[in-house]
Parts: sequence; structure tokens; C-alpha cells
Amino acid sequence: MSDHFSGPAVLGDPSVDITDLFAFPSPERPGHLVLIMDVFPMATAQAKFSDVVTHRLRLRPLTRSGGQVTAGMAEYGIDITFTDPPEGSAQEGHIITSDGRDAGIVAGEPFEQTGMRVFAGLASDPFFMDIEAAIRTDMSGTLSFDSAANTAQDRDCLTIVVEVPFAPIVQRFDGVALIAVIAETLVTRRGAPIRLERVGRPEIKNVLMANPMRDARAKGVELRDLYNREDAFALSPVYRPLYESRLDANLAFFDGLDGATAWPVGPDGRHPLRDLLLDDFLILDLAHPFGSGNFLEIERALADNRPHTSAGGRWLDDDILDDLLTWMVNGGRGERFGDGVDAPTKPASLTFPYVREPNKANLPLPAFLRA
Repeated sequence: MSDHFSGPAVLGDPSVDITDLFAFPSPERPGHLVLIMDVFPMATAQAKFSDVVTHRLRLRPLTRSGGQVTAGMAEYGIDITFTDPPEGSAQEGHIITSDGRDAGIVAGEPFEQTGMRVFAGLASDPFFMDIEAAIRTDMSGTLSFDSAANTAQDRDCLTIVVEVPFAPIVQRFDGVALIAVIAETLVTRRGAPIRLERVGRPEIKNVLMANPMRDARAKGVELRDLYNREDAFALSPVYRPLYESRLDANLAFFDGLDGATAWPVGPDGRHPLRDLLLDDFLILDLAHPFGSGNFLEIERALADNRPHTSAGGRWLDDDILDDLLTWMVNGGRGERFGDGVDAPTKPASLTFPYVREPNKANLPLPAFLRA
């Protein structure tokens, strides 16, 4: 699933497990940026936000050079923390932004102050994918998306929705509107952050890094916990070769699923998409208006060394599995591949908070988790 259960460590505490990250210009208020960080997969009505971690959203400016982007050092951040409420009381939270916004919030209650809008609470999980079909494909080496069953159907999660004016962000970035977005959960010890998990693009960990058996350099080694603790903007030079090897191996595997080669690897085994995807953040251009279906449009333009035409980022209803799978298998040139699941349990709203009301369904764990 997008980033649900993305490593052994987060299985022990679902409240710190980031399930998804979304970033898009507001469809309701032009000039505003919407950031959504979902946590706690398969949450119930009793689920609470962790009172131990900081939920952090980080933005940096990007400079484009040919088919690559480089993140600058300037940063805009949003930190959200929550209390441990007494039994029967609403959970309270606190939000701080880099441009001086500082406010208290209450879970389940929309909040607005000086142009910023915030909602935190239980919501219908907007993710949709047939995860068991993806596992079958990965294990068999044959495209096996024939069941069309949404693993996240009727599931809920905890969501944090933040909408802020983006003019101060662009000003902070010296006029640069092309930005990178990541989400993190972290704890602070002696003033230093300890990262528990981080998310940029969906399915980097659960599709491209999960299977260790094709990777000659680190065969059989689980890398996702290590990867989760990395700073997305400054990967460790010691461990980066391991991540590179894993992506090279698995990207080549997906390229071969249709029996043709869309992405010839270099003489050193480097896959053409490896470095672009290892810069693991959503790419968003605030100079473009809201639009759906723009996931990976900027990345595809970078790979083709052409100008992009949209805001990019990720909208709640974007079919990210179909987009990613098709791009990996045939470069987006030819048949569109997918899992047959084309919409979430509840389509997104075009008005704040954009996520939808929870389902509150009492469902058993899916088979891939029971195993």
C-alpha cells in the first residue's frame, strides 16, 4: 500500500506509520497550498494521534537542470503535535509554521486563522490499490492484476490537512515556485531529531524497495527501516549505494514485465529512473493551478527532458499505482497498465478539508497482513 506498513519498525506502533502524503494547489482557494499527511493505517474510531512524535511537513525549493532537479537549502516547515487526552475527551493539537503561524487545534474540528485552515481527525482512507495483486506480480514475475479488489476499501486513517497561503513560501524561496514536499514523523532527544519514518512519493518503499531478492548487492536485506531514518534531502553517502542497487534491480524487473525494454540500463547497471526516484519527494509547481491526474507529470517531463505542463504533486483521487506501473513498464508509451482499481472508497471533495468522512467499518485484517 502507498506507504502503509512500510517497514518492520512501524508495525509496532501504527500511530507513527505515515500512510500517505498529498500536495496540491487548493481547488477551492487559488493562491493556497494544501498538504495532507495521513497516519495510522486501518484506524478505528478509538485511534488517537501519537502524543510522542512530531508530525512534520518540509518544503524546499528545486532548481531544474536538464533531466534532474536539485533541492536548495532554504526550508519551510510545518510541525503538528498532539496531547494524550483524558479518557472521553477530544484530543488537542498544536501547529507551528516557519512563517510564524502558531495555533491550537482540536481533533475532529476544522480550524481557520489568518488564511490558514487545519483539520485533524479520522477520515476515510483515500488510498486505493489491489495490494495482493501487486504482491502476486512481484513474486511471479508476471502481470497479475486481474482481481480488481481495493485493499483499502472501507478503511479509515487519521489525517492532518493543512492549507496555507503559498506566497510567503515562494517569497522565502526567492521566487522559486518549483518545490519539493516530504512528510516525517520524528522524536526529539537532546535537541536532535530522530526520524521514525518519512514519505515522499507513494510506493517507493513498498513497491521499489520491498523485494530484496533481485538485488545482488544487498540480497535478502530489509532496507526500508534504514531508508525511513534518512533525511530525504541528504541521503547518507555510506548507505546510498545500497538504495541505488535496490532501485536498479527492481526498476529493471518492472521494465521487463511486458517483454520489452523501455529503459535500457547503463553499462554499470544504472537504471535511467534511479536517481530521479531516489530524490524521494513530491514535486509541485505552484505557478500552475490545481488539476487532477498530474501525479508524476513533472517527473515524466524531467525524464524526457521537456518542459512540464502542470502543477504535478498528488491529488487525493490520482491513480498512482496505474501511473507508476505504466511509467516503469513501458515509459508511458503504449498500453496503460493498472490494477483495475480506479477510485477510492469515497471520492475526494473539492472543498476543505478535501478528505471524506470515516467509514467506521469493523473489518478483518487483509490476507497479506495476516500472513
